Amino acid sequence: MRVLSKFLLAFIASGVLYLRQPERVLDAPIGTEKFGQLIAGLSEPEGYFDSDNFVSNEAAYLRVLPAMNRLAIRGGAYLGVGPDQNYTYIAEMRPRLAVILDIRRQNALQHLYFKALFQLSRDRDEYLERLFGRLLAPHAKNEKISELLRRSDQAPRDPAFISLKIAEAIAAMQAWNIGLTHEDFKAVEYIAYAFVNGGPDIKFTSYNRAPRPHHPSYRSLLEARDPNGAQLSYLAQEDRFRTVKELHRENRIVPVVGDFGGPSAFHQVARELRSRGLEVKCFYASNVEFYLFRTERWHSYLGNLRVLPLAQDSYIIRSYANMWQAHPAQVPGSYMTTVMQSLNTFLANEAAGRNETYWDLVTRDYIIQ
Repeated sequence: MRVLSKFLLAFIASGVLYLRQPERVLDAPIGTEKFGQLIAGLSEPEGYFDSDNFVSNEAAYLRVLPAMNRLAIRGGAYLGVGPDQNYTYIAEMRPRLAVILDIRRQNALQHLYFKALFQLSRDRDEYLERLFGRLLAPHAKNEKISELLRRSDQAPRDPAFISLKIAEAIAAMQAWNIGLTHEDFKAVEYIAYAFVNGGPDIKFTSYNRAPRPHHPSYRSLLEARDPNGAQLSYLAQEDRFRTVKELHRENRIVPVVGDFGGPSAFHQVARELRSRGLEVKCFYASNVEFYLFRTERWHSYLGNLRVLPLAQDSYIIRSYANMWQAHPAQVPGSYMTTVMQSLNTFLANEAAGRNETYWDLVTRDYIIQ
């Protein structure tokens, strides 16, 4: 019996080790070559959206952070879309792997540019110096984000310094050798100068639409407070900056060209997550669903979600534009409302036909705090 017990224990132990092996593999940083392969292998052909979308237009994006903390949304896999508001959710969640899917290749290149800035920057000071192309004066440690941005405003503009910092970022990206083209680097330079010229007051803009005064500035996004009054953007606190920097260093933030209703990106991401033993804990969809709802691509989108390995306690973060009707959770003065919902509840509502309208989708079973 003792021999049999030892055999069973050994068998069970080996089985546990086998089941956990994908997670142990992910404990090591992802190599640069593999990182490049992931970007290429998970992506699908580029689509079109009528905006550069350098920064978010969602002023109330921190509204869901208390709920993320209360629901203990940690680890696992994170999926997102758009620019660097993702980093704030990533800093809160600390996922094992983050995949940011966007229909525009420029978005993927922007994240790779940010990755280079993180790689070259020891702290928030250096990151903002490189992002805005202005040498900041010395300061005390753990300075508030508003003070960091104020010093950036006061710093002189030096074309030679700007050119040097952009060249250093591009050189860092070239050293990765992940298949970026001459046209890609031209796009990176375009992105870099957008932030240099716009500075902290750069805003979301569209090609064929008039400027919207209600769109928040980048400054206001970085200085934003959650419902408890805490400034929690990824650049508001040094530890949150370091969390994102470390994830970038380990190549765990993977930008992908992907359409929410597309044929392959979500399927490739699902396959990669399963190979690593990871489940999706959080999916930030912004307001992409608005453009898909009840079109021919809506069912493709739902199918793409259903193919993902979803955790039982997985959540979707979505934004709603208060254009025609104010959302019950609207923050006064905010054009966009950000809410959460259980992903499994969302899919169950769809299967039962409960979301007859887009209003049903954004107001049914939502979570804010």
